[in-house]
Amino acid sequence: MCFFALVFSVCGFIKLIIINTLFPVGVCVLAEEKTALERRAAAGSSFILPLGNQTDSVSYAQWKYKEQSFAIYRNKKIAITNVLQFSGRLKVNSDYLSVEVMNLQLSDSGRYNIITQSSSGKQLPTEMIILTVYDVVKVEIKSEQTWKAATNSCDVHLLCRASEDQTVFYRWRGFKEEDGAQLNFTLKPEEGDVTLNCSASGSNGNGSNTTTVKCTPKTTPTGNLYASYQHVL
Repeated sequence: MCFFALVFSVCGFIKLIIINTLFPVGVCVLAEEKTALERRAAAGSSFILPLGNQTDSVSYAQWKYKEQSFAIYRNKKIAITNVLQFSGRLKVNSDYLSVEVMNLQLSDSGRYNIITQSSSGKQLPTEMIILTVYDVVKVEIKSEQTWKAATNSCDVHLLCRASEDQTVFYRWRGFKEEDGAQLNFTLKPEEGDVTLNCSASGSNGNGSNTTTVKCTPKTTPTGNLYASYQHVL
């Protein structure tokens, strides 16, 4: 029978766990657990879970999600052991010792463990990854500008809005960098096209959008110059 154990050191502690019947020999082995890596990925994207070891240095490996095994590496090949867990969204690469979860869903968030045994029979430190899958938030940019003949420039007003009804943090990057949903600045015709990106981060997800702005003065029927522009992306 296997038990859990904690081994303390002078400058902290290293948690050691006992894995029962992990390997084909069916014995209990002592496994060191590495510090968890936190990762974020957008819903609909893919996430790769690599072993991080050379092929010839590993004889056996096991991928787990919430303590449930879904893939193993044995005899130089990776095999899916639980097809239903990710509804056929798993892709294996035996050459690079990795398993890819495709078309990520919010329910894929959680703890992933990768447990490996070296070619010499020694169990290597367990990899632990905490994955957070977030929704992609739709972001719209409203752009308006007014020509100022006195200064030969345009007053540009940009407004960034996320589709989610939540508290959102906005960040502008590109030609101007600033925090907040609104961005106001002056642009001259000789500066040409300028690009700005607005990213929105909320508790339920992230998103971004990009717009290009150009100050182009126009002539009224009376011969006066003006510029007025409005666009929503």
